[in-house]
Amino acid sequence: MNDFFILNKPYSFEVNPEFSGFIIFYKKSSVEKDAEIQLNLLNKLIQNALKLSLEQFLLIDLNTQKVRLSDLRKSLVIKKCFLFGVNESEIGTNIVISKYKLNTVAEIQFLKADAPELLEQNKTLKNQLWEQLQIAFNLNS
Repeated sequence: MNDFFILNKPYSFEVNPEFSGFIIFYKKSSVEKDAEIQLNLLNKLIQNALKLSLEQFLLIDLNTQKVRLSDLRKSLVIKKCFLFGVNESEIGTNIVISKYKLNTVAEIQFLKADAPELLEQNKTLKNQLWEQLQIAFNLNS
């Protein structure tokens, strides 16, 4: 999946002109099979379920790039922030976000879920995520 834009230089980056203020934080697995599952699930969520383009999202792999949300906010307008298998403290925030419940903090919608490879194995969790994504993106069921 070469379509994903992954931040790989500390705070020196360019985003696609189609970037819509949507950021996904995740931790890419070092196991190739799991990494493929992760990217496939994110791709299916964005393109198939939400009917959006990958270019509208900024995907940040926290295993290769330690990024603080506050630093990103200095140069980007962030509307929605998704945490997949990532804790709030790992992006430098001290807020508490419940899993599978859309939260709005400082005008940013946050949604926290389990890692994509865990979601892929659990239909109940995928359904909980999908319900919240529908709310976040104002989709009809």
